Amino acid sequence: MTDAPTTAGIADAVRRMYANLDAIREELNAADRVMGDGDTGMTVANVVASWHGAVANDFPDTSTMLQHLGRETRRATGSSLGSVIGIGLSAAGKSGATSVAGMLDAAIAAIIERSGASAGDKTFLDSLVAIREALASSKDPLDATQRALDEFRTREAKIGRARIYGAKSAGHDDPGMLAALLLLRAAQS
Repeated sequence: MTDAPTTAGIADAVRRMYANLDAIREELNAADRVMGDGDTGMTVANVVASWHGAVANDFPDTSTMLQHLGRETRRATGSSLGSVIGIGLSAAGKSGATSVAGMLDAAIAAIIERSGASAGDKTFLDSLVAIREALASSKDPLDATQRALDEFRTREAKIGRARIYGAKSAGHDDPGMLAALLLLRAAQS
């Protein structure tokens, strides 16, 4: 996963996510009903459906493809999670990086700069950081994403809708972190 991604590989991963979309949507909606409005699954489903339509096109390179997927994400939803994903994809595409790790570095930096989130806030960003750290140490990114979700479950949310619940947010999964896990799992299936 540290090698240069290809447009065909990205398209195949999106198709696998799309094939698992019903289960992903239901699990995310259930998780989001605990501390939110119960629509994270619909948000992610709209985003993945937009990606699925987009990967039917030919792209000259991964940079162009990732930037296009970032725009499609922003068109599909106005949610904060969608904005963060769109920011990350666009930054990865614009970075000029040729490895997944380099693209993640660019995505993480852009998300921190533009979203107000920081590593440790119990958000989607923490999943990306876990994936990046796994790649740096030649560990399994999916396992790292699961471990991050498990670790952060016990913490209080510091940003996003769940932060209004304060200490009551501890003991619950962040829907964005869960989305990262479910999408990565589906992409690798």
